[in-house]
Amino acid sequence: MIRTNPFFAMVTLCVLPFTFVLTSDSHAEWTSFRGGGSSHGTASLPTNWSEDSGIAWQRELDGYGQSAPIVHEGAVYTTSVKGSMSESCLVQCHDLATGVLRWSFAKESTHQHPSNYMNARAAPTPVVDDEGVYAFFETGDLLAVDLQGKLLWARDVSKSTGKFDNSHGVGASLAQNATYLFLNLEHGGPSFLTAIEKRTGKSSWTVDRESSKSWSSPIVAEVNGVEQLIVSSGGSVTGYHASNGDVLWSLDGLEGNSVPSPTLAGDLLLIGARLPEFAGDGDVQSNCCLDLSKIENGVPHVAWRADKAICEYASPVVASGYAYFLNKANVLHCLDVQSGEIVYRQRMDGDCWATPIVSDGKLYFFCKNGQCHVVAAGPKFQKLASNWLWNQDAPPTPETYEEFSGESGGSHGHGGQHGGGGNASPASGGPGGGMAARIKVGDQNGDGVLEGDEIPEMFRGMIGRLDTNGDGKLDEQEIDAMAKSFAERRKNSAASSRDPIVYGVAASGEQIVVRTGTRLFVIGD
Repeated sequence: MIRTNPFFAMVTLCVLPFTFVLTSDSHAEWTSFRGGGSSHGTASLPTNWSEDSGIAWQRELDGYGQSAPIVHEGAVYTTSVKGSMSESCLVQCHDLATGVLRWSFAKESTHQHPSNYMNARAAPTPVVDDEGVYAFFETGDLLAVDLQGKLLWARDVSKSTGKFDNSHGVGASLAQNATYLFLNLEHGGPSFLTAIEKRTGKSSWTVDRESSKSWSSPIVAEVNGVEQLIVSSGGSVTGYHASNGDVLWSLDGLEGNSVPSPTLAGDLLLIGARLPEFAGDGDVQSNCCLDLSKIENGVPHVAWRADKAICEYASPVVASGYAYFLNKANVLHCLDVQSGEIVYRQRMDGDCWATPIVSDGKLYFFCKNGQCHVVAAGPKFQKLASNWLWNQDAPPTPETYEEFSGESGGSHGHGGQHGGGGNASPASGGPGGGMAARIKVGDQNGDGVLEGDEIPEMFRGMIGRLDTNGDGKLDEQEIDAMAKSFAERRKNSAASSRDPIVYGVAASGEQIVVRTGTRLFVIGD
């Protein structure tokens, strides 16, 4: 269903008589998340650096942010939230050549939330064009700032959705074309995809989406001569007409596509998906390749499906005729992009949350811990270099970041304990225990067994993996076993979420921009 003239609350603080036009070389400048969706740089990037050499500059940022950096006209733009309760939403601009802070814009958050590892902290990546920077925050704030740091307009997206209901907050990044911003907001409440006029901040069209907990970001692409917005999320992938939101094609049955974003390579669309909770390798075939030149009756042709190549956080990329998927165990799968045949599998050191950069026949895998593996694109695994951004024995700990302490109004720096335990038992309210408690609330007749509508919708797709005795129901033992498994997987979540963590990267000319929660690095002269 398409809703026109939606009832979002929008406050226009200043509207100037300008026309928004994207630069012709926007992909080279990295003006949006994953450089528009392909993660391709356009120049030869450095292959060797260390904490002592090859790094042009690094700077401590105000607040904390999980968004990736973006680059335009010699400037790096970042977003952050500041304060132990995320009291402020920040957009900052640094000079790419020198690291000097050009300006910093702050807006009071519309809806505050604790700033700690359990919540998104400025997770959506902004976009930039010749007229402004456009940023969305999990506080509900969507805003536009001109390239001198002056507010153009702002609105509270949550006016139409209510409080965001999503595990750890929302994180889908904005996409853009010359006229619109595109925001896909999926959570446990009213969910939608909307096109927002850059000049005014008003929604031009809005399409209802199924409620789903997702961090996947949309991409804008021309398919069969039509500019489309492609969304892979909530178990399906759909192509919408960018000008009006009409559905052009769709494919269902893609369980687990809640974090990795789609990647377009010519007519081929790579769909990345995580292994769903409690699933094993081969249980799902959601990681696949669609041929968008062959769409019949609104359904794209599935060129191939991967039963072993799985994504986790990083989205798939294509380089030199090969597709690359990196799973949770840090195993890199290289597949022939035309046939889907696995060419090699190779385990690499270090967890990667950032999607790799592809440039000049090389892939750059930036790990959470500041290590970067440079790998040659092609049918044979060849590691060209392995570099570090910082000394592992003396990492650059946050200096000014205030983190929520779990006490009302309290905060502390990097050295204290995060709010919320990471080793909770199933009986507690922490990881695992909270999930079990929420599920058991659905036991309407109090018989200790969940069946039918008593099973929460988000778990119905997992019933075959959770229902160990095969009776089509979930009893208390099965729920507790699930909770124990959930807690075990997340028992070190607090310790593994300590900054410095590499969240996002960008390429600009012959330089690489790397963002941790509280720091910005530029590699190369």
